[in-house]
Formats: sequence, structure tokens, C-alpha cells
Amino acid sequence: MDFPLTSSSDLLKRLEAETGLLTRIQSSSEARADVFASYWQPLITAVADYVQGCPLEQVCFSEPGGLLRYALMSAYYALQISNQQFFTGKHGAEERRVLVPQYRFAVFFATLAGIPATMHARVIIKAGAKTWTPFHSAPALKDWVTAVGANQFSVEWRLAELKISQPNAIVWSADIVGIGTWQNLREEVAMLAHEAIYQVDSKAGESPVTSCVRLAYRTAREFETRAMTGQYLKKDLPEGVTPEAIAQFGAGLNTAAKDSASPPSPVPSGVAAHPPTPALPDAVEVTAPPEVNIPPSEAQGSVPKAAAPAVAQYPDIILDIFKAIRALPNYEEVKKLCNETESGIAVPVTIFAKHGMPSAKVFELLEQNKLIVQMSPTRKSLVLPKSVRSLLLG
Repeated sequence: MDFPLTSSSDLLKRLEAETGLLTRIQSSSEARADVFASYWQPLITAVADYVQGCPLEQVCFSEPGGLLRYALMSAYYALQISNQQFFTGKHGAEERRVLVPQYRFAVFFATLAGIPATMHARVIIKAGAKTWTPFHSAPALKDWVTAVGANQFSVEWRLAELKISQPNAIVWSADIVGIGTWQNLREEVAMLAHEAIYQVDSKAGESPVTSCVRLAYRTAREFETRAMTGQYLKKDLPEGVTPEAIAQFGAGLNTAAKDSASPPSPVPSGVAAHPPTPALPDAVEVTAPPEVNIPPSEAQGSVPKAAAPAVAQYPDIILDIFKAIRALPNYEEVKKLCNETESGIAVPVTIFAKHGMPSAKVFELLEQNKLIVQMSPTRKSLVLPKSVRSLLLG
């Protein structure tokens, strides 16, 4: 399929009519109209010029213009997720009034800045006999197609996703954000914004900005997966499906099977048949129960649930910490890691990370408010009093 060059205004008008995303982004930005027009809108327009009507991939966001929809939907969700993050825990009230809007813009900026790498990792763009590269002197797709003397382009899917390093992704992001975008941000905000660009895998100790961006991409895909359920729609066979292609691919599999056939390796004596259980990662997305140094007598058996004690009065900062935990996208998984015992509620310490404050500061606040009953020797888990059950588990 050939895609015609389209102006950014036409692309965005069509997307707004179909999704209302532009209106939602402007509302969620909480920026004045003049500030939005000067800083936010140019990024949106630049993304539209860069990706044009390109789809994202064969399954999700596969329609013409799907990549632009994915970009702006991710940016919108990033703003929504940022509402639950603490970006300025170490600053006073006056500083927070200045920095919080900047951090919200940084989340938006970093989400869109990763789109060039996302695009080149999945598709190959051609116009005439030439192939587009992000290192072209006119890197935006609209400008490149014009530069090669064409008015339309074609899209080919990569056989496997191209691995792109974060340094390259950051370099390519300059084609969207441009000089002048981050110069008006505080240094701490600008640095965290650039660190968050194209961070597709979670890492221990990542900043709240990176968490927002990474979770926004994932949330956009989760929405798309849910939205795709419904009545089956007829589709034609892919162009590459022919009797000859099927036979040729099958012959190749038969050859590969003969070459790779070998008896299974015996398990050496004294070695367990099953691999050892890996250590718990330092991230919220853990899937094994946390280690807590609790006497066996307390850990065995199911503890009957008594009536929940009345919630004590805690400072706002403590309430905000538990509110942020309940707002985590994987909150239901986090709840499964919380083990109620006679001593209290055992939790992994990682649930207190990624909220804009160092873990040491969070533990200090918990200690001051007598909310740490016990800490495991490995400091990977702790026990909270039962009085916080409603704050933590709802």
C-alpha cells in the first residue's frame, strides 16, 4: 500500500475527530493556552510530520495513521499516570509550584521523543528506489519524501524488531523536540527527561519520569488489546502467502530439523533437574513472595481476618505514599505480594520506590510515624502495622 504525503494539520484533524486525543492532552496538560501553543503543540505537530500516516505494526495500531495515534495516546496516558507520581519530594512548596508543571511537560516530551526509534525499529519506509534512514539530512518522513522527489511512500514490516540503543534513540529524538525545547527547563528536569527517552525495560531505581513514560507505552498497548476484542472482520491473505512460499519455507524447516537433531544432554550427577529460582529483582514487578524474617509459628497457616482496626491519623505525605501505591498500574499484582501475619502486613520494600523520593527518605518517614514493625535482615521486605491495611489494601 502506498501512503500519500499529508499535512500535519489534516492528520491531526482526522485523529481528533476519531479519538478526541488533542482535546484531552490539552486539558490534561493544565497549561495556559499560550504556553500550550508555544511548547506542547509544536511537539505534536513535529510528530505528525515525522510519522505521517504510517502504521505502528501488523497487529496493534495497524491502521493508516496508527503510529500517530499510538504516540499521542501514550503521551495522554503518560500525563494521567504522572498525576500519581511525586516528582518534587525534596523541594518546598514554592519550588514545587514551579517544578511540577515542568515535570509534567518532561513526561509528555520524553514520551513523544521516543517515537522515532519506535518507528524505525518496526518498519522500513521506501519512496521510489530509495530507503529512508533517520540519519538523512531531512530526517522527518514528510521532508525526506519531498527531498527524494516523491509524493508518496510505501511501508514494509521488519522480520524482527530492530534493536536500537538508547543513545541513538536520543539522537533521533532531536528531529522532533529540536533545539529550544529543554532549555527552559530546570537542569534536574531536563536531565531526567532525556534519561526517560526510549527506556523500554524497567530498571531498579528508575526515576518517576522514566516510570511514567514506560508505563504509558504499556498502557496504550493494553488499551489497544482490549479495544480489538469484538466481532471478527474479514481480512485478505498477506501478499507473501502463496503455495510456492509455503512449500519453500517447509523445506527449509525440514533441513534445519535434520541439522539440529541431537540427543538431549543428560543431567550431570548431583545437579538438580530444575533450574534454581532466580533472586528477586529490585523492581515493583516481582512475582515471588518477598523474604521476611518472621518466626515459623507466625508464618504457618492462614491467619483469620479480624475486624480492620481504625485508621490512625497520619501526615499527608504518608497518605500520599500509600495513595501512589494504590494507583500503580500493577497494583493487583502488588497486593498479592502483601502477606498478612499476626505481626502485621509483610511487604516487599520495592513498593515504596519510584514515587519521587529516595527509599531511605520513605523509610525515615515510616519510622517517624511508627509504621515499621520489623525489617528483614536482607532489607528486601518489612512488616507494616495492621492499622495501615485500609491504606495499603483498600
